Amino acid sequence: MSHQNDIGFQLHNLSNMLRRRMERSGALSRMDDNVSRNNGWIIGYLADHSEQDVFQKDLENAFCIRRSTVSKVIRLMEEKGFIQRQAVPYDARLKKIVLTDEGRTLHEIIKKEQQATEQLLRQSVTEEELETFFRVVEKFKKNIE
Repeated sequence: MSHQNDIGFQLHNLSNMLRRRMERSGALSRMDDNVSRNNGWIIGYLADHSEQDVFQKDLENAFCIRRSTVSKVIRLMEEKGFIQRQAVPYDARLKKIVLTDEGRTLHEIIKKEQQATEQLLRQSVTEEELETFFRVVEKFKKNIE
């Protein structure tokens, strides 16, 4: 099978192209040189779920990543000042994860860049093609599970 028809290869290439586009935009470098793509996705998730308590387990499930990885990412994001862990009154063992003011500011910058990228990706793609794409991606995910 050639790389042209290799799904994993094409997804990897697309992911690299998206990463490079974000790096070129300079949007993130205005905030912090150490913002990773994972940080951006997690910040977006926390912003989108700000009306509810979000815990480490929620991030593990939402991003299909292991507990040790999430622990590391949370610790680093906390050190960078993007998030903080707060106790919840109903369970002393749990700490919810919330965005700091700096995290919310970064979210606004990231959101604008993601919207521009999404618009670029959807350019010249029909609704039918998008529906097919999302259906196929869901099948890929189920196959891998």
